Amino acid sequence: MTTDSFSIYYNSYFSDDPIFNHAEFSNWLLTTKNYSPDGIEKAFTKINSKTKELGVPAALYVERFWDNARKIEQDAIEFGFMITELMHIMTKPTNNLQASQELEVRSYETKDIDQWNAAFVKSFQIPEVWIPELKRRLERLVSDRNTGLMVAKEDTMIEASGCLLFKIEPADCLGIYCVGTIPERRSHGVAKAMMAEVEKIAAQRGCDTMVLQTLERDGVTPMYLKLGFETAFERDVLQLGS
Repeated sequence: MTTDSFSIYYNSYFSDDPIFNHAEFSNWLLTTKNYSPDGIEKAFTKINSKTKELGVPAALYVERFWDNARKIEQDAIEFGFMITELMHIMTKPTNNLQASQELEVRSYETKDIDQWNAAFVKSFQIPEVWIPELKRRLERLVSDRNTGLMVAKEDTMIEASGCLLFKIEPADCLGIYCVGTIPERRSHGVAKAMMAEVEKIAAQRGCDTMVLQTLERDGVTPMYLKLGFETAFERDVLQLGS
C-alpha cells in the first residue's frame, strides 16, 4: 500500500514480524522544511488504521540520516510508538575480500529448497505455521537467476549447518540475507565460511559492493566489522505500543 506520505510493506503469513511488515515514509516528508506535527500525526493514524485492517504490526522504519528523522521519531513516541530495534546497514567493497584460507566448513550454492529451508527454520527457530509460505517464496526466488541459496556443510553433520540467501540487485551490488547457523554449530566458523564463499561469488559476478543489515539485539555486528564490513547508516524500528 502506498500513499503520498508513506508506503506499507506487509505479508500476512509473517504477521508478527516487523521485518516483513512495516511502513516507510516518503522522501519528501523526510526532507521537507515545512514539516508539520499535525500532518505526521495524520500519517500515524492512517498507518495504525491500515495495519489493523491487515492484521500486521504498526511498525515504522526511520533512517537516522534524514533531515526530519528526529522530529518524526519524537512525534511518533508522543503518538504511542516505541523504538524497539536498531538496524545497521553495512557495506563492503569486493576489492576488500577476506584472505583465502582453508576452512573446515564447506559452503556452496544449492537449488535444494528443502535442505536450505530446514537449516533456516532451525537457525532462526521459525514457527511451523510459517514453513509452507517460506517454501512458496523460496520456489519463486530460486527461479530468479540473480538470487541464490547457499548452505554450509560439515563432514561430521548429515544436515546443513547454516544457510544464506543472496540477491544481485542492482547489477553491481550483492545483497546478503538470512545468514543463519543452527544452534549446536554456532561458534564453529559456519557463518564465516559462508561469507567467504559469497564474497567470491560477488567478485566473480562483477559486483562492486556487498550489503547486509544486522539487528542490534542479535549481537552479530562486531563479527561483520571483523570481516571488513562498515556501517553505512543506521535505521530505527518503532512499533506502536499496546
